[in-house]
Amino acid sequence: MMTGSINPFYPLHPCDSFHALAVILLVMGFVSAMQGQYVQVARKNAEKRVDVTVDGKPFTSYRWDDRILRPVLYPIFSSAGSFVTRGFPYETRDGDTVDHPHQVGSSFSYGNVNGIDFWNSSTFRSAEEMKHMGRIAHTAVISTHGGNGRGELVTGAAWIGPDGSTVLFERTRYTFSASGSRRWIDRETKLTAVMDDVTFGDSKEGMFAIHLPSELEQSDQTKVKVTTAQGVISERGSSDKLSGVYSNSEALTGENKIWGTLGKWAMVSGRIGWENVTVAMFDHPSNTNFPSRMMVRGYGLLALNPFGQKQYDPKLEERQFHLKRGDSITFRHRLLIVSGAITTTSIEDEYKKFTQ
Repeated sequence: MMTGSINPFYPLHPCDSFHALAVILLVMGFVSAMQGQYVQVARKNAEKRVDVTVDGKPFTSYRWDDRILRPVLYPIFSSAGSFVTRGFPYETRDGDTVDHPHQVGSSFSYGNVNGIDFWNSSTFRSAEEMKHMGRIAHTAVISTHGGNGRGELVTGAAWIGPDGSTVLFERTRYTFSASGSRRWIDRETKLTAVMDDVTFGDSKEGMFAIHLPSELEQSDQTKVKVTTAQGVISERGSSDKLSGVYSNSEALTGENKIWGTLGKWAMVSGRIGWENVTVAMFDHPSNTNFPSRMMVRGYGLLALNPFGQKQYDPKLEERQFHLKRGDSITFRHRLLIVSGAITTTSIEDEYKKFTQ
């Protein structure tokens, strides 16, 4: 076996030439693959968004549009270019459901903070309903960084009550990663009580969430209102187009078994057009009240809730978490988006990497 570098002045045997060419092509392919996974994070302040691309192709955008009363990641794409978030109400796509208009892309909110509902608030609510609801206002893009395989965005936001007072200050670090057919979004969210003590009450509404497209809904959905791309509303029941299969870390399958249970991760697998897609959501062991309750709904919602308890199971005690003025609490979560088939064993391996 030949070792060392190739002498450019010594004539190569045809077999050696073949091996040398193979090595060169292998190295070039590896370098090209690494360069092809460049993650760019670009500010678009005039459009109130930050765009994240992988090798020039859309991955997601951080948005603070006035139509949505919280910052969101929307849309989110698989590596093959499929939307893994519902379009409504930002835009209409054929088959989009038009219920739960407050659930947009991926976001972080909660239904009971000092009695204020930050989860259900939206521009679709009446003035009377909004008297009990808050909004999460983007305050700053603190920093952005791009790089090979990984990009980062740090943002600030304020949780504002219906009276205009700030209940919490939020600082969030997003890490966007890409490799082959897999995409990862890590979210580290630090919440600080700025004006008064804060109590997170018992609510089923929250907290880290993603609303999926209709293709990833469970197939047994009841009749709902849907829209076309042109905005024409009609009614839809169960459909062959709905392909979502929901499961979790505790080997439970289906919304009826998963909803409200405890678990480390939840996932949905299905088919969007020609593409098999899996979306998984991970809870970190360092998070308060780990493992979270699973706000998993077959209509296309994955959410992890660290504070809800009695609202999921009436037999349990009502839960409250108190945060004193000036104190902070930090949550770590991950979204995994896979283009292609993946087993629950591989998801568990991915989860172990996250926790390490």
